[in-house]
Amino acid sequence: MENRISQELLDFVSGAWVWGRAWASLKAGIQSLVLSAILFGMAFGAVPAAHAAPTPAPIAADASLLQLSQNRQLVSLGKAIFEDENLSLRRNMSCATCHAIRAGGTAESDLGNRLAGVHQGSAFQGFALEPSADNAMGFRNVQTSAYAAFSPPLKRLHQGDSVIFEGGNFWDGRATGFMTGRAGQEQATQPAIGTLEGQLPAPACVVYRVLHPDRKGQYPVSYQSVFGSRIDLIRWPKDIDTQCSSVKGTVQLEGQARHFSSDTQIQVAYSNISLALMAYEGSAAMSPFSSRYDDFLQGKAVLAASEKRGLSLFNGKAKCASCHATQVNNRGLKPLFTDYTYDNLGIPRNPANPIYRSTWINNQGRQWQDLGLGGFLLTQDSYREDAPDQMGKFKVPTVRNVARTPDPKFTRAYMHNGYFKTLEQVVDFYNSRDSKPRCASPWTPVEEAERQGCWPEPEYPQTMNTTELGNLKLTAAEQGDLVAFLRTLSDRQS
Repeated sequence: MENRISQELLDFVSGAWVWGRAWASLKAGIQSLVLSAILFGMAFGAVPAAHAAPTPAPIAADASLLQLSQNRQLVSLGKAIFEDENLSLRRNMSCATCHAIRAGGTAESDLGNRLAGVHQGSAFQGFALEPSADNAMGFRNVQTSAYAAFSPPLKRLHQGDSVIFEGGNFWDGRATGFMTGRAGQEQATQPAIGTLEGQLPAPACVVYRVLHPDRKGQYPVSYQSVFGSRIDLIRWPKDIDTQCSSVKGTVQLEGQARHFSSDTQIQVAYSNISLALMAYEGSAAMSPFSSRYDDFLQGKAVLAASEKRGLSLFNGKAKCASCHATQVNNRGLKPLFTDYTYDNLGIPRNPANPIYRSTWINNQGRQWQDLGLGGFLLTQDSYREDAPDQMGKFKVPTVRNVARTPDPKFTRAYMHNGYFKTLEQVVDFYNSRDSKPRCASPWTPVEEAERQGCWPEPEYPQTMNTTELGNLKLTAAEQGDLVAFLRTLSDRQS
């Protein structure tokens, strides 16, 4: 039997803009995962007597994030998976490569942040070479993994005469949570496979490498100890390593035994792996709520005068709290500093983004526009009519850890395309996007825009938010106070 990722899904993960076909493929795959999980009880189905082994307590299908993140065995497994570089084509990239805790859950690559604002895939060979499947880079900035697991499934809301969308994961919301009820779990299914990140050709490759760690002790908690030993019945081909060595490869599994489908078990296991990843990302290890602002809310810390002024601005004149709430919500959850909605801030094009010369996935060259949520909604029959008003809109990220870096000289990249390199630039843009003149060239880098005292035109102006930013009339001192407050949101180094 063949177990491989379809070309449609490759296109979907790579962003080659064939969203309609791609979503159909992905949706079918996720439906299969969910059905398999139900049929096999999250992989705890009966095992023939010859293979019987102690069966771990099953994880409830409707377990909350809190319950999952407090399951020590599940979180320990998720951590090992998150840090395993073998779960990529060249065995050189883990989730932690692009989502380092020390960098606030974003890429700990100072060079990549400074040069492009987007990051390479497992088979990346060098910036100087032409982008291709064998020299792949992403086209969007890395979103933080910290607190991402808290995002609810994507849903449409009516706000007066307008429609807004809330929830989902990824900048464009394509990890909807529609199939599993967990946007964070569905997000975790995508990076390891496809053409731009982990670049493995099939879920079977991920499952095999999780079950067969590269070194002893790499997985303190095994997959089987959490999800049961039925997965051991899979008959792996002898050349599985060869089959998983090409991004466009296929994985041909051995024939199935009676009452047993290797393909089904792969699907169940891949879903379980993504569940473990989400549990880890939602745990105190990745999302600890341990910032100085959290201490302030509990009366355990005092903010400096500048930080207090910044908090007041954040909640008031600067309008930040419109999308980044600062208070404990009505369910007692500490502030996540995002409302999970989507917005078009009028961000300029990033001229360093390799997407403009990636002819293998972009045939529009410099005319290409990142359509964000709207581009994804075009593929959804039930939401297609909403797509035009959502074009150019991207997920509102949490600003927790927005200032966290491994060291003071480290460069972070900000916004969906990595255009900005400092918080000061971001705050200045929010304040003066519409009051400063337009730069002569839409391809003006941020450092040159600063020097000229201008901002380039928006990448997608039609849906740009003009009511909550653009001309806030903040003074230079007030901008500095805002940055000072944002720095209180960094979790303590662990």
